[in-house]
Amino acid sequence: MGEAASGPHTIDVVSKLQPDVILLNIAIPGMDAVEVLPPVRQRSPATKPLMLTAAVDEARIFEALRAGAKGYLSKDASVSDLLKAIQTVHQGELWVERRLIARFFEGEASAGVAEGHLHGRTKGVLTAREQEVVRLLASSCTNKDIAQTLCISEKTVKSHLHSIFRKLKVTRRLQVILYAIQRGLG
Repeated sequence: MGEAASGPHTIDVVSKLQPDVILLNIAIPGMDAVEVLPPVRQRSPATKPLMLTAAVDEARIFEALRAGAKGYLSKDASVSDLLKAIQTVHQGELWVERRLIARFFEGEASAGVAEGHLHGRTKGVLTAREQEVVRLLASSCTNKDIAQTLCISEKTVKSHLHSIFRKLKVTRRLQVILYAIQRGLG
């Protein structure tokens, strides 16, 4: 639909074309890509920004999401993942590649869970089993993976997720993961 070569040009093009979704390079010339998000969101509130990056930087991912990005995808993602990301963001959901989340949790977050960080911050909010489900969910496990790991049925996993969503006041799996990361639960 359109193309822009710099941050200021991106703001102008989005203002003019009002696209449903934009693919925004995190390394956009002339302006920090995260700084582009507020004016884009202001001039075209219905536009859903999907950030593209060559390097995985968890801090930048969450900075972009807080600034209004609706998704984050590495430039080496498959065409299939790119299409899924665009469709997901277009439907109003957040998109962060599972492997980006997994990479985050392989480092700092896994250490935090091992130290009891998750339990200490959610005591009284989530049950011990729900905390296990959140930990596995944050490690990019599917419902089937969680069920097999915890020796429970997928229906029980769904029941736990429903309870977690209700307690954390979220509606999507990614929101649980983001909630855990943002609050140091992972």
